[in-house]
Amino acid sequence: STLIMKTITSLLLGACLLLGACGTASLDDSVNALQASFDAGSYETVLQNAPGLLDRAGLEAGGEAKVWKIEKIRLLSLGKLGRGDEAAEEMGRLAVAHPGKVKAELYAQIGNFVMDAGNFTEAVTVLDAGAKQFPDKQAVFAPLITACTQRATEAGDSTALDALKSLGYL
Repeated sequence: STLIMKTITSLLLGACLLLGACGTASLDDSVNALQASFDAGSYETVLQNAPGLLDRAGLEAGGEAKVWKIEKIRLLSLGKLGRGDEAAEEMGRLAVAHPGKVKAELYAQIGNFVMDAGNFTEAVTVLDAGAKQFPDKQAVFAPLITACTQRATEAGDSTALDALKSLGYL
């Protein structure tokens, strides 16, 4: 049933984005469809469709306000897929492009998603990048780094533990 829902959502998102390209779906409807795809767990679909939607938002009058929402949905999808290195790199780029939007809590949320996906090494990358970007927010990152250490230890993930050691967390 989850697979069926993801397939339906993917088809609906594709149709909405296609109609948007033809001018019949509003940018708001297309962004809402992207969010629905994320909510349904269709993270690859989000990553496939976000670039075209970002291009469209950049061209439409008033679309710039939607760019950050699209970027955030894309970042969260990277996290859910365990792609922490890519998410950390993108957050660095977006911190410059959208000052004040990339906050410590976003790094923490994505780091937690990457950890939940079982990619402890890349979770360390995200959490460390956030801790360095926001040195005054150690209370946000310390419990997550501790949880990552515990989960990597339980999983026997020596690569993640080596990363934690090399960064001074162990």
